[in-house]
Amino acid sequence: MIKYILFAMLSILVFNGCIVGDVVALPFRVTGAIVNTVAPDVVGDTISTTGDVLDKAIPF
Repeated sequence: MIKYILFAMLSILVFNGCIVGDVVALPFRVTGAIVNTVAPDVVGDTISTTGDVLDKAIPF
């Protein structure tokens, strides 16, 4: 049973990548969404794009 659980967990990590990049990018994405409500969309989108770039730059 434990073999199947470990196999499932490893396959999820292989196909989805690790969570570190998402955790680093999350504050930028949230801040960008909040800024979009009070400022022009360009400003908030720039902040959100920074989070996306960080997510792609972190390989793990």
